[in-house]
Amino acid sequence: MDLINNRTREIAALALDGLYQRSRAISANTVNATTPGYQRKDVCFEDQIQDMIEREDLKEKIKVQNSQKITENPLEALKKQDPAQIAFLRSSVNNGFSPEIIGDYSDPISANGNNVNLEAEMMDEAKTGTQYTILATLMSRSFQSLQSVIKGQ
Repeated sequence: MDLINNRTREIAALALDGLYQRSRAISANTVNATTPGYQRKDVCFEDQIQDMIEREDLKEKIKVQNSQKITENPLEALKKQDPAQIAFLRSSVNNGFSPEIIGDYSDPISANGNNVNLEAEMMDEAKTGTQYTILATLMSRSFQSLQSVIKGQ
């Protein structure tokens, strides 16, 4: 099995969406660094990605268990299939994924009531940009490999 499979590509694409939203929030924070009373924003999505990975791992475990049951007693296994389990196995990777924009209501750092720290925002933007670039590069290489296989190279 390849390291970058379809499931991995789907999750990486969602992570790219989350990183893009975070970059937009950081840009808004930077632009509003001198706006009186502005409260910085952040985007959270990593917990959702982790939950997706755990759900997908559970699906794989259930599939293996079901395969073992079918090889032992195929007719009995088919009769005892749980509709809820079937629905779970058919559910999409990105069910309910939505990067969450959260406000940072920490104490203001300037006299105008603003809590944006430009240095911290610039570091966050560099980190987010690096993460985005790495994921995009891995996905690109994955598609290049797939293209090579399709072309027979």
